[in-house]
Amino acid sequence: MYYTFVKYLQNPASLSIVSIVCDVPITFVNQFYGQNWEDKKLHIYHASGKKWVVILKRVKSIPVLTDGWQTVVSDLNLQKDCLLTFLPLSHFGLHLSCYVNGVCGQSYFTINRYLRLGFTIIEDSFVEECFGDNPPTIQYEIDCKGSSWIVSTSKHNSSYVFSQGWPQLCNDLGIQEDDLLIFEKLDDVLFGLTVYRDEIEIRLSKKVKSDDDDDVFEISKADYFENLLKDIEEHDNIYIPEENPFFSKVVN
Repeated sequence: MYYTFVKYLQNPASLSIVSIVCDVPITFVNQFYGQNWEDKKLHIYHASGKKWVVILKRVKSIPVLTDGWQTVVSDLNLQKDCLLTFLPLSHFGLHLSCYVNGVCGQSYFTINRYLRLGFTIIEDSFVEECFGDNPPTIQYEIDCKGSSWIVSTSKHNSSYVFSQGWPQLCNDLGIQEDDLLIFEKLDDVLFGLTVYRDEIEIRLSKKVKSDDDDDVFEISKADYFENLLKDIEEHDNIYIPEENPFFSKVVN
């Protein structure tokens, strides 16, 4: 099930189509509004108390918010490179949050571009606004849908990053390079994490280790036959055929 979706406004201040309409992921629309979603009236709510009415229409087979969307952009004075998150409140309402300079209240967003290097960026603007003179230099608990990990912070060049423990978190959840991440500071030592892929929130859960994941040890052929001969001496009634296909699979 799709829960929220995001839109990244690259240049809403211009007179381009971006400021007039806001496209919505078709999979999200079909799931929440069904197949007959055209010309649906939606209310958009904002934390400031403002509310707007927009129409969900089809433009070149793409669902878009229009007929009122330009007023939303104007009233909130949305700037270039602003990230918007939309949370469905009902079949007729969406709650809108705006990330300006990467930050919205106690939350920030980043792109998971440094997984191969073992860290993810904590946005500088978020550090300035939420930590002030006490930068993030301790371990934090990061919660994602009920599972949590302990992740340490460090500094990479001039930026603070989540480092030790971050690769394990990504591996456990299946987070990929270029996923969009939203971190919410819940208290002094706890962050909530939401993951987006292709503009849609994805519900990841911690991988459960199965019995098949037990460690497998490889031994040399010489050690294998030495142990085998010991077993034969102890159990002299065991028959070992001269040509056993398994022998060829033992690691040299």
